[in-house]
Amino acid sequence: MEQQSSASKSVRFATFAVDLKSGELRKYGRKIRLPYQSFQVLARLLERPGELVSREELRHILWPDDTYVDFEMGLSSAVRKLRDALGDSAEHPRFVETLPRFGYRFIAPVNNGSAENSGITTPVPVAATSAPAATESLTSPVHASSQRGRRRSVALTVLALIVVAAVFTFRTRNRIFPNSSIHSLAVLPLENLTGDPGQEYFADGLTDALTTMLAETTNLEVTSRTSTMGYKPSQRPLPALPVIGRELNVDAIVAGTLVRSGRRVRVDAQLIDARTDRHLWANTFERAPDDIVALQADLAQAIATEIQGTLSAQQRAGFSNLRSVNEEATELFFRATEAFGRDGFRDAIRYLDAAIVKQPDFARAYAFRALAYTQFSFVAGPPPIEFMRKAEADALKAIELDEAIPDAHAALGIVLFRFQWNLIKAEQEFRRSVQLNQSSAEGHRRLAGFLSNSGRANEAVQEARRARDLDPLSDSALLILGIALRDAGENDGAIGIFQELVRKRPDLARAHFFLGVSYVTKGSLDDGIKELQQAVSIRRATQYLSYLACAYAYSGETRETRKILDEVESISDEFVSPIDVAGIHLCLGQKELALASLEKACEVRDPAVRTLLNDNRMVPLRSDERFQAVLRRVGLIH
Repeated sequence: MEQQSSASKSVRFATFAVDLKSGELRKYGRKIRLPYQSFQVLARLLERPGELVSREELRHILWPDDTYVDFEMGLSSAVRKLRDALGDSAEHPRFVETLPRFGYRFIAPVNNGSAENSGITTPVPVAATSAPAATESLTSPVHASSQRGRRRSVALTVLALIVVAAVFTFRTRNRIFPNSSIHSLAVLPLENLTGDPGQEYFADGLTDALTTMLAETTNLEVTSRTSTMGYKPSQRPLPALPVIGRELNVDAIVAGTLVRSGRRVRVDAQLIDARTDRHLWANTFERAPDDIVALQADLAQAIATEIQGTLSAQQRAGFSNLRSVNEEATELFFRATEAFGRDGFRDAIRYLDAAIVKQPDFARAYAFRALAYTQFSFVAGPPPIEFMRKAEADALKAIELDEAIPDAHAALGIVLFRFQWNLIKAEQEFRRSVQLNQSSAEGHRRLAGFLSNSGRANEAVQEARRARDLDPLSDSALLILGIALRDAGENDGAIGIFQELVRKRPDLARAHFFLGVSYVTKGSLDDGIKELQQAVSIRRATQYLSYLACAYAYSGETRETRKILDEVESISDEFVSPIDVAGIHLCLGQKELALASLEKACEVRDPAVRTLLNDNRMVPLRSDERFQAVLRRVGLIH
């Protein structure tokens, strides 16, 4: 907008005013928060209203050539946040129209003007419209002066009433919505001040419980604990809160300390505006160890009230209709949370078993154990069918005790998809889980995985991006986004994501594995073999071995492929997916053996059958009616 004069730095459309000089967006004079990149998109669209602004043009504006970024994800996120600020819709746009594959266009009427016309209306003086000039000419000077005095008095009275009303409205709004500009929140790990490092699990468990309660009972976007746990004070010196706020992309932060002394648990908490580092609220909460649920509810309700003001009846019910959990069951549940977080699913199940013995109506313990069983189904041991049956029983029990637990529906969705092959009911459960906790990054990741494996990769990409927004520092969020992009045919974008994750976590076998698979899909066999070898060197999983065997076969090294096949078929102390065995057979051209392995996969209810639509090893079979019959049998096609 360099062509505009300094007097026309304000642009108006509908009820909005944009100050291009200060970078502010206002509606009815009220400032609306808009991220920098979203504002830059808006500014460029307003420069040429009604015209196409290409994606490449926006890329050069938002990111210098030497900046590494997932451009597709970054631009989509910037435009989505712009639409959110404007109350706009991609499906039915009023302001920003998408031209698929090309760019965007601003479609609303635009009025360029000075800052004086930024949407703030000045009252018209009453005297200016009180009486025609002809009437005044018929009156005496004294009478006219008296009339003018009365009109000035009326005008001043009206203006005074306007000022009083404005002040009253402002104060009332601030009392009802004291911090209404806060829409997103992160709960940092509570600092353990007990002096006992053995109590870290309790502080972390309470942090996780508070995060979950805020996410489930408020309209705030609450960052996942996966991202916030990196800010434990005991692990590293923490950056300033505004820096943390920018890294997590949140408006506000909850920070606090935990003390356990005798029969009391005390939490000192504070709410900070992450944009200004201004302290908004602080309070102390203290309860007995067998009343931790009430402590969580008190703390979460106080935070929600401080941010939102008056709570809805539904929110108040969510805080008050909570079942108490005894002290021993609470401690066991927190220990299970800690174990689950480090992939110790066996330990998590053991703690949850004990918690349920202590409190048989502990609904969240059943739900959490159901999730642990679904994860444990891939670990060494009996075939996964046994774990899936246990997961289903626990999920149904949790729903019977409390229908509104997101984890219970998520676990049931996993069982229905992986084990029962009921895609319709599985999707209902995944979506119910997200509905109950829209801030659950894990919920959006599970839904993304379901959609991708069901052949709806474009929808999966959107859910995966939503998960990453809610969990910006998570490895899992990057992985599912990369997988969704690859399944959607955006293999180069997937490679960029996996490369980013490998740089961030060179010790993460899954990162090397998925990068290797993406290279092989692209035809870069040398790069693919290198990454797959690295994955196998970190963790000798049969899935990694199977894909490495295929990469060898594609490059002509069938001798290495046969060696791996012999190794995989000799494994007896853990579950080996028949899908992975079928993949190796296909890479060796052994079509009939591959089909036999697929039949075995159906017989043992191998969870990996859900990936068949996107498994490129299966390409030689895709036109075979017997393969199509397998896809129909497991519900992937009709």
